[in-house]
Amino acid sequence: MENNKKSIFLIDFDITISKKDSTDVLLETHQPEFKKELRKRYRAGEYSIREFIKYGLGSLNITREQYIKTLQENVLIDETFIDFIKSGMEFKIVSAGSRLNVQGTLLKYGINLPDSEVISNDLKFNGADKNEITVENPFLDKKGYYGVDKKEAVENYKKQGYTTYFIGDGPSDYKALEVADFAFVRKGTRAVKFCQENGIEFFEFGDFEEILEWRKK
Repeated sequence: MENNKKSIFLIDFDITISKKDSTDVLLETHQPEFKKELRKRYRAGEYSIREFIKYGLGSLNITREQYIKTLQENVLIDETFIDFIKSGMEFKIVSAGSRLNVQGTLLKYGINLPDSEVISNDLKFNGADKNEITVENPFLDKKGYYGVDKKEAVENYKKQGYTTYFIGDGPSDYKALEVADFAFVRKGTRAVKFCQENGIEFFEFGDFEEILEWRKK
C-alpha cells in the first residue's frame, strides 16, 4: 500500500550532506579564537544551538560574497548526494545552520536550490561601515533552542499524508528522527547511539547510494 502513498525525504545538511560543519568552517576561517570561546560555552550548556549560530555567524564581519567564497573553497559534500537529487526523490533540506550555507555550498556542485527547498535560518547582510550579519529564525522551535524546528517539519508533511524519511547525524535531528516514519543516520555519528538507546528503527548509511538502494528494495 505504501508505494501508492507520496513520500518525502527531509535531510539535514551539516555532516549529513556536507563533510564538515559549514558554520564551524566559517568560524575557523574568520574567527578561530571566538569559535573556541563559543564552543566552550555551548558545551557548558550556557548557549543553545540557536545562540551558537546567532553569535557565531554574527561575529564574522565579511561580505555575502566572501561568505559564499569561504563555503565553496572549504566545504565539500558527499557527492553521491548529486545522484540522490537526480533520482527524482522528493526532498527538502532541513538545517539548523543557515539557508545560505546550504545554497552557497551546493552551487559549487551545480545544484541551485530555491528557498522553498531549504527549511533553515535566513541571514541579513547589512554592509554599511562594517559587514554586519543578522540571523533570522522563520522556523523557530517553541523553546528557541535549536533555531529550526525539524520535528515540526516532519509532522507538517505527515499531516499532509506523506510517508516521511528523515536523514540526519546529530542533536538538532533527534526530535525529528523520533517522529519520522523511518530514520536514516550517517554512519559513525552521535545519532546512531541516540537511535539505539531510544529504540528508533533506523538504517545506518555510508553514502546516499545506499539510501537509494534501500528505497528500491
